[in-house]
Amino acid sequence: MTIENRQQIRQSKSWYNPQVHQATGVIIAQINANPDEALRRLVGHAESTGLSVDAVAADVIARKITFA
Repeated sequence: MTIENRQQIRQSKSWYNPQVHQATGVIIAQINANPDEALRRLVGHAESTGLSVDAVAADVIARKITFA
């Protein structure tokens, strides 16, 4: 699923996963990004690896994936 804008992100089921928001915060800290950019990076990584956004979020929180 390609998520191109903020509205699409808010309509996805992953939006309701607290780990997605926590991982977005981790990415913000890692790369000094704004929240929208951090979320785009999270979703982009999921799309490029074929993993779900939820799985990538869990890996970011577990420090298996970093964006620094």
